[in-house]
Amino acid sequence: MTQKKEAMCPLFPDVVCPQGDEAANACDVRMHTDYDPMMDYKDYAFMDCAIRRAREQEEKKNRIKN
Repeated sequence: MTQKKEAMCPLFPDVVCPQGDEAANACDVRMHTDYDPMMDYKDYAFMDCAIRRAREQEEKKNRIKN
């Protein structure tokens, strides 16, 4: 059985993208064009998603340690 590689967040490359490859690729394209989370709501939503996923991943890691 082969293991599927997880999609990674382009903003925080050590964070898994729960929405999969297609969403991660769309975010990567957006990040490399005119990414501006202060002026564009979609870019802000992208940044917010990355921050939330990073926090969730860190909290999960801390729960495992404790």
